[in-house]
Amino acid sequence: MLARIATFIDASVGRRLAIGLATTLLAGLALCTSLFVRDERREMQEILFEKGKTAIDITSMRIARALDTNSRLNLEEELRPVLEDRDFDYAYVFDDTRILATASDAGVVFNPQMPRPLLGSLHPGRQTPRIAGEYMEIVMPVESNGRTAAGLALGVSLDLMARQGRRIRLRLLLVTAGLISSALVVSFWWTRRMLGPLLELTRGAQRLSAGDLSVRVPVDSIDEIGSLATTFNQLADSLQRTIREKDRALTETNRLYRNLKVARARLGRAERLSAVGMLAAGVSHELNNPLGIILATAGNLREGLDARNPWQEDIAIIEQETERCRRIIEGLLNFAASGESDPVEVDINALLRETFALVVRDERARNLAAAWALDPHLPLLLIDPRQMQQVFLNLLLNAADAMDGPGVVTVRSAESIDGGQRKVLIEFIDGGSGIHPNDLDHIFDPFYTTKKGGAGYGLGLAVSYGIVAGHGGEITVASELGRGSTFTITLPVRFDASHAQTHEHMR
Repeated sequence: MLARIATFIDASVGRRLAIGLATTLLAGLALCTSLFVRDERREMQEILFEKGKTAIDITSMRIARALDTNSRLNLEEELRPVLEDRDFDYAYVFDDTRILATASDAGVVFNPQMPRPLLGSLHPGRQTPRIAGEYMEIVMPVESNGRTAAGLALGVSLDLMARQGRRIRLRLLLVTAGLISSALVVSFWWTRRMLGPLLELTRGAQRLSAGDLSVRVPVDSIDEIGSLATTFNQLADSLQRTIREKDRALTETNRLYRNLKVARARLGRAERLSAVGMLAAGVSHELNNPLGIILATAGNLREGLDARNPWQEDIAIIEQETERCRRIIEGLLNFAASGESDPVEVDINALLRETFALVVRDERARNLAAAWALDPHLPLLLIDPRQMQQVFLNLLLNAADAMDGPGVVTVRSAESIDGGQRKVLIEFIDGGSGIHPNDLDHIFDPFYTTKKGGAGYGLGLAVSYGIVAGHGGEITVASELGRGSTFTITLPVRFDASHAQTHEHMR
């Protein structure tokens, strides 16, 4: 139980302040009450003693006259007037051996057996106070014929002072209760006002540690707590800026890293293509002549033999395979960019529609349909239409092969700006079988094909890559098995100088 109370108190600075303030007030008031009651008691005793001194002086003279008559009755009669004062409860006359006379108020029981003061201890003309049980007695010697004949004592009940002390304590308790209540209210208000900003700071720190960087605490004062709140807000601002800059730097680093990976892949592919292109150019020129001789010789043999000669079939195979070799060499020459380029300003949307009209005449793409998403506001592109049409033909035929039957290819064109450079994007999206991830990095390599049964030579995409790169653009692919592929061509928007001058004059 005590541990729970201690935990409850320790859990809040406000509770500790309120309890400490209330305890301090109680201790202070208890001390003040004790001192006040003691002082009041002493002061009342002094007042009664001074009053008793006057009464006993007067009474002692009467008692001295009564002693001269040596009459007990006269002594009691002389004692009664002093009891008319309600402050005195009893009075008696004594000597060294006995009590000579007594008088007391109604309800006061005088005990004659209680110890009496000795006459020898009393000083003539001097009043002496003493405590006798529940009473305070004022004692004075009575002089007769020049000697101490008796002693006179007046008794005052201490219950009066006790009742007075109780009344004082009750009033002080009421005042204390009021003060404590007021103190608790003031302390509650004060702690709420003083500790409220600290609680806001605590909640703000908890939210900040949980990742809420937008948290700020109100600054309502210019004292130390206000300064602490300002420092907290500045820290949160600094932390938010730091994390934002860190995220921005991380994003930029990731972007640069991706660009570096792409650039490295392009560089590797360009190196491979460059090496293969140089080899292809040399080999193509060297092979064209012997292949031409083989083809001419086979033709001479075919013409020199009878049509029913069994060698006619073998000669036809020689001619067919020789033509196939020549087509491969032609592809190599195209890949090596040995052909001349004649760039003109071209409407790319019109070229796409024209190319598709040619593709559907091919047996492989007879059931191919197009979903057009062309931007009608594209600028004219400075390209070689023949070469670019060859790229479009390759991509459309590949899309038809990937869907292997009736299918729809989405052809989309749009303009974009990258690094301040205007560019045109052309996308071919098919719903075919897709390309395996292991093949994506090699599909633009020469002689690399995913078609089965010798359906392709693996030069179409390599040639397309070279043509697009020769126009200052790039071609990329994104594919998912079973979901199809998307080939994207990006071409820069450039204008021929002579055309630009013509446009200026027309303005």
